[in-house]
Amino acid sequence: MDFLDLVTLSQGSMAIMNPVTPEKIRAVGEAAGLKPGMRVLEVGAGNGTVLAVLAEAFGITGIGLEIRPEACARAERMLAEKGLSDQVRIICTDASTYIPETQYDLIVCLGAAFIYGGLADALSILTTFTAQEGAVLLGERYWKTELVPPEFARDWEDILTEYELVRIAGEAGFDLAFLVRADDADWERYETGIWRCCRAWLKANPDHPEYGEVAEYLHQVQDEYLGYGREYAGWGMYLFERTL
Repeated sequence: MDFLDLVTLSQGSMAIMNPVTPEKIRAVGEAAGLKPGMRVLEVGAGNGTVLAVLAEAFGITGIGLEIRPEACARAERMLAEKGLSDQVRIICTDASTYIPETQYDLIVCLGAAFIYGGLADALSILTTFTAQEGAVLLGERYWKTELVPPEFARDWEDILTEYELVRIAGEAGFDLAFLVRADDADWERYETGIWRCCRAWLKANPDHPEYGEVAEYLHQVQDEYLGYGREYAGWGMYLFERTL
């Protein structure tokens, strides 16, 4: 199954496709000093919930970049229902090829740095989209310890420690200004949400030619989370501002 189709199947019905809550998103928006009229760009906007939360809480205007048509349509419906269509616009496109027409006060990239090839490249590119006094908000997995079992770490080569995250950002000219981590409840809600979405699809599609692949994916993510993820992997939102 295509990767993007698997993302839609396993997470498409989630309001927020990361282990985070609206309360924590608002906390980061406050730390970033968001005010009415400020411009926010979200890379990998998913179902549009993060931009909606920021628009309602701070009166920002925003653009969300999302490659999956199903997610774009869902986001546009949600924004219309909330009366936010004049504040937030969804562009259905490959974010890696998007060239902005203006600079933004905040760039949001939650779990989507892979679009640019990883954290370092994402920061390098997103920096060019950011106004001089602007900031970049990254959502990333991280290793809680350097003592990760090798058989697990090999499957997660793109995960860094928080020290490495901050060091890479520093080399790109950014300081860490604020962070919010996912707690156990955030992780459980996110991971079990994936399990429920996969199981619902499997029940509804017992004769689908890709049934076995989806079942294998479900068991794989369960094994990873229960066997290693809870103990060794974390997730956080990191607000980076230009070095003073």
